[in-house]
Amino acid sequence: MPAYDSVSVIICVHSFKRWDAIFGAVESVRSQSRPVLEILIIVDHNAELERRLEESFQGVTVVPNSQDRGLSGARNTGVALAKGDFLLFLDDDAALEPDWVRETAKHFDSGRTLGVTSRIVPRWQGIRPFWFPEEFLWVVGCTYEGMRPGAVRNLIGAAMCVRRDVFGSVGGFNNHLGRSSGRLPMGCEETELCIRAGAAFPGSAFVFDAKPCAFHLVGDERLTFGYFIRRCFAEGKSKAALADVALPSAALSTERRYVASVLPRGVLRGMSACFHGDIGGLGRASAIICGFIATFVGYVSGIGFCKAGRFAHPLVLHGSGEPR
Repeated sequence: MPAYDSVSVIICVHSFKRWDAIFGAVESVRSQSRPVLEILIIVDHNAELERRLEESFQGVTVVPNSQDRGLSGARNTGVALAKGDFLLFLDDDAALEPDWVRETAKHFDSGRTLGVTSRIVPRWQGIRPFWFPEEFLWVVGCTYEGMRPGAVRNLIGAAMCVRRDVFGSVGGFNNHLGRSSGRLPMGCEETELCIRAGAAFPGSAFVFDAKPCAFHLVGDERLTFGYFIRRCFAEGKSKAALADVALPSAALSTERRYVASVLPRGVLRGMSACFHGDIGGLGRASAIICGFIATFVGYVSGIGFCKAGRFAHPLVLHGSGEPR
């Protein structure tokens, strides 16, 4: 295996609204106890933001997204430009603890690990809503109640490191999945990539390590019940698109256990807390039920899009294996 010091960090940005957070993300990488090879900032079709970032950073490569608008295209641009043997994707509103790189490096020694994600802890910009359940922290891109350390189907995109040869073998992120400028916060591009990679590398695995930690900023706009429901609906719709393009046996494997086991326990825990005087328990139990319904409705809606041919099935392999 190549040295883990040969790691490229890819941070995709799109808005001035996260200006301070971008600096925090870069500083968290520069403060690592084990240094990285390079930091790439990919700007998603925002020329003014690109110019300002170029003026503000030294020792950081700032480039425009050369593909379709959206997170998947920006990440693929970073993959094509990166020089490292390992690619660390970090959200522009996330930050790594100082030993993140050192701790996750241990998993690559065996040669069987395709990628690693860590515990993602929310950094609430405002007051966390009393009704927000731990089981739905995925809504804000964080580790949720029910995630188990060890081998996992897919990584969490806020902070994840992937072997470069994965992209050389299976291509890049699906441009028809993931976030873009649309109203709905879509997702599942990481999941689809991991499912593809898992099929291409039998006997290997993606790993969730709960020891290292990354922090994910949760802005005020994500603290409303309206955003919670929209995000759940979008996730359901994204899962329908995923099921349409990925291996059927893998597309919803994690979700089945989550719905059958994690959510019922969460409802019971919330109701028990309410009976013991914690009125917030009722709110959390209700949010779990509402979140599940919104996700299910989104999934059904997404199935309709798939049958109508609204979701494309792009193949992202190209020649040398670099994603486009």
